[in-house]
Amino acid sequence: MVTRAPIRSTAGRGDVGPGEPPGLAALLARAAELRPVLRAEQQATEERGTYSPETHDAFWEAGFYRILQPRRFGGLELGVPAFYRLIAEVARGCPSTAWCLCLGAGHALQVGSYFSERAQREIFGLLGQLVSPASGHGQNTAIERVPGGYEVSGKWRYCSGVPYSTHFMGFGTFPGVEPDAPDRFCWFVVPGGGYTILDDWGGIIGMKGSGSNSVVLDGAFVPDHFAVDCTWFGASDGPTAGSALHGNPVYGGTFEGFAEGEIAAVTAGTAMAAVDEYVRIITTSNVPHHDEPVLRADHPDYQRWLGMGLAWADAAAAISVRGGQLYEEYARLSVEGIEPFGLDKSARLNDMYFASEQLAYDTVELFLRNASSSAVADGQAMQRYFRDMVAACTRADQLERMAAAAAGAYLRSLPAT
Repeated sequence: MVTRAPIRSTAGRGDVGPGEPPGLAALLARAAELRPVLRAEQQATEERGTYSPETHDAFWEAGFYRILQPRRFGGLELGVPAFYRLIAEVARGCPSTAWCLCLGAGHALQVGSYFSERAQREIFGLLGQLVSPASGHGQNTAIERVPGGYEVSGKWRYCSGVPYSTHFMGFGTFPGVEPDAPDRFCWFVVPGGGYTILDDWGGIIGMKGSGSNSVVLDGAFVPDHFAVDCTWFGASDGPTAGSALHGNPVYGGTFEGFAEGEIAAVTAGTAMAAVDEYVRIITTSNVPHHDEPVLRADHPDYQRWLGMGLAWADAAAAISVRGGQLYEEYARLSVEGIEPFGLDKSARLNDMYFASEQLAYDTVELFLRNASSSAVADGQAMQRYFRDMVAACTRADQLERMAAAAAGAYLRSLPAT
């Protein structure tokens, strides 16, 4: 039985400005305080494949993992725009670290939205904070019905955030609950101790410290209430288990309308990290091939390049946050029965995030071309940021591959003429 609470809006709850959730300013300030530490650790983070235990402890103590976790179960429940802003701030210190944090902490939104009260109580209550990757990249999977649940085996790749995980979440095709029932496409949860983390991450060009290792399950037991039908991936219509339980429409959205926003937040922060590095370069070196010593920062060419990069970086961040705001508005309209959070909205949000990522890529690439040879040598921050952006923008999920689907969904949503 779902315990229902009155719906409350996430808008206007602020102590640092209109619409700002209480406590966000302190979280952003803490992330900014950590920036020098994260930058000093960038090389070591790449080498170990994830951030340090000390950084994990700092995130845990600061509440970074609890931003999307429901207050009912010990979370901060600050909403999607706040989460994106915090991740961008962490990425300004280290993009790999932000990716690992983001994809470990972000899935609290899906647990809080779609799982039953019993499941949420057990999942969030295990350690008081949820750190869980999610992966649909299952290989050699075997899922069998057993009394009270399922036994799940297989290998899931690209489990970003898994090194410090409390749980693992995967997608899979599950047999029906009854013998003759059709198969179900489910999102399932396995607590820590029920899976093996492989030491197989770090071989790609960038985001080497993102902790995107593979996970292996060998007959892991998944109780019935830890597997939910994935009916909310691209569309949702009406209240969800989570929006009813928590009285907050933020737990009534779609996965597709949120997930790429996580990456956009990371890349927006990476763009600002590149701005910082470019400023350091041009304020500490002279223009080459110039008759008189002229600081690069005083030369109009370098000022123009900095101004262009700033504009793109600011726009990337603004798109990311605006996407989070639209997610919450679409979820509210759906939960209140006014208008479904349809596939057209999810797909367009998804593509907005891709546009943000492109602006971030353009920022870093511009600075890379107009820095210096020494600034892009091995071990230098600007080279690392560019490699990180290449890794982010060469995934299978890209605007060129998704734009037609979004256009089709939009056209189908239009009134017939």
